[in-house]
Amino acid sequence: MTWSAGAQRASISTYLVATYFALIAVLYGIAWFLPAAALDHDAALNLVTAKAIAAGHGYVVDSVPTPVSETSRPPLFSAVLALFVLVSSNAQWLKLAPVASTAGWLALTYRLLLRMGASKNGALVTTGLAAASPMVLFLGTNLVPESLFALLTTGALLALLDERAFLAGVLAGLATLTQTAGVALIAACVITLLARRRFQAGATLALTSTVIAAPWFGWSLAHLTHDLPLQGVQSASNIFTGLAANEKAVVVGHNLWDLFASPISLLTGYSSASTIALTAVVLGWCFVVRRQTVPDLFLLLYSLVLVCRVAPPERSIAAVLPFVFWVAWRALRRVGSAPALAAIAVIVAIAPLGPDVVRIARARAAGNLSSVATPPNNWYELDRQFAFLRSAASVEDVVISDNDSAFFLSTGRKAVRGFVPAAYELSYAPQPVLVTPDQLSRAIIEQHAGWVSLTPDRGLRESPSFHQSVEALERGGIIEPVMVPGAGRDYRLFRLAGR
Repeated sequence: MTWSAGAQRASISTYLVATYFALIAVLYGIAWFLPAAALDHDAALNLVTAKAIAAGHGYVVDSVPTPVSETSRPPLFSAVLALFVLVSSNAQWLKLAPVASTAGWLALTYRLLLRMGASKNGALVTTGLAAASPMVLFLGTNLVPESLFALLTTGALLALLDERAFLAGVLAGLATLTQTAGVALIAACVITLLARRRFQAGATLALTSTVIAAPWFGWSLAHLTHDLPLQGVQSASNIFTGLAANEKAVVVGHNLWDLFASPISLLTGYSSASTIALTAVVLGWCFVVRRQTVPDLFLLLYSLVLVCRVAPPERSIAAVLPFVFWVAWRALRRVGSAPALAAIAVIVAIAPLGPDVVRIARARAAGNLSSVATPPNNWYELDRQFAFLRSAASVEDVVISDNDSAFFLSTGRKAVRGFVPAAYELSYAPQPVLVTPDQLSRAIIEQHAGWVSLTPDRGLRESPSFHQSVEALERGGIIEPVMVPGAGRDYRLFRLAGR
């Protein structure tokens, strides 16, 4: 039996696609089985609130000496995670929640792209690119809500196209209970139905999603004043509250810059003025060449929400990355030749694999995957500190660490950061001094802290000033170093002097 040239090319293409997805699956498997479950600050805080829910304490942050209501993060992901906590606290079991959400999201993304007119090859390329993004790899294997948000968002858009308004409303409401930027999804779905003169369906979707999401906003506002340790972050969560006019301009400018940098930086970890300008031109041209209500309207409204938030948008863009690729792909395939498009697809598909392999290699050595290109904190080094504190610190002792929630989860001792991290200074202020020795000294007194941990925390803006402040307290004789057996020089533990 002889094969035609077309059949041979199809067979080779199928083999390459299968190999590509198999490689991605291996990368996810390695990240899934890393021993660290919650060293990322957001992941640790999500697990803290999940354990509080599972223990019947409510939606609170009880890692701090005086537990406070959590009002900055919607509760759905923590509630889902709480169900897993009730069964086991094993790291791989807990990380099954984001891994399963990512798998479901990618499967629904493929279906949605086909529903929106993509070819099978186009849908596979777009889905594979999103899965290979280093940031998506991190989000899909850590205890953070973006993968669940992406799953619910994609499901809502698919239900919208299938004219199932009630289901779309339920999923859009649940997406908003996962991340507040889901309000853009609700607005986009309602506007789409109204533009199609589907007034009853629009009302059904709006009412359903509002009934689901509104209680969270009411609860958050009602409890906001009680969340004093986190008030510095929450008082300026968007440009409409708590910022001066010049600071609003800085936030919007930085967010717009990061927004256009995200598609390339999420794939390669690299961005520059030229790549940002190219991305802006290409996406703008693609919107003009071929507009499509779904998902373009949602993508535009979602981007507007991200621009107005006092937080870098890169992580949130990762959750809608397939839609960004789809905007470009559907326009390029109309004007480009098939061989040229195939070459572009191959080049772009290979681009994230290098950064993926580098990060996974570092993660295997550290037992922990980082969300950024810098080396992550080493789980094995931190585990030595955790074990030492479990044996040497009393249950009433309080620990000061920039990884406060992680220390609470692994030692059972209450922990604080020792400073109030304001969102604007954390992400936008030039050369910020986020932590001072006076702040840490006051925190030691007010919180009755007996221990201070110092870890590398590469990539965190507060890390340099935190290190300088801890070292200043050591020089001043307020704290003294403790020898932790086998600890590396970058992982230091101190206790209150004279104890």
